[in-house]
Amino acid sequence: MHSEELTNFCNQLLEEGRKKLNLTMGIVSHISGGNYKIFAVSSEAEVFVAGEIYPLEATYCRDVYKSKKTIALTEIEGCKGLKHHPLYDSMALESYISSPILVKGEVWGTINFSCMDIRENPFTADEIAFTEDSAKQIAEATS
Repeated sequence: MHSEELTNFCNQLLEEGRKKLNLTMGIVSHISGGNYKIFAVSSEAEVFVAGEIYPLEATYCRDVYKSKKTIALTEIEGCKGLKHHPLYDSMALESYISSPILVKGEVWGTINFSCMDIRENPFTADEIAFTEDSAKQIAEATS
């Protein structure tokens, strides 16, 4: 898939995910050399823009990158340690779900959905599966 096609595909997945998960923001990142680059974004608040680069260590996705596993949290403030995450003071996200995009066994990036509101119920198995399936679709599209 060409870059523009991949961007459009990611944007479609992010829109679908935001609606399905009832969250305000979705991001596909590309991670390389310790940098987290926003590849595609869908957001009500328009806080982030595609192309922006952040140090990976200053993002919520750093733990997804390190563990190569999905993380789903419904109340970040109540989670030990995450309240003190470097990003929390500037962007107090409360609901967050993210899956790694694995290409040839390595983390190419992440797909994540988030919101500043506390989510009343934990993410369901179907919602986690949707996020993981979206990550797999992106991984296949990058090959």
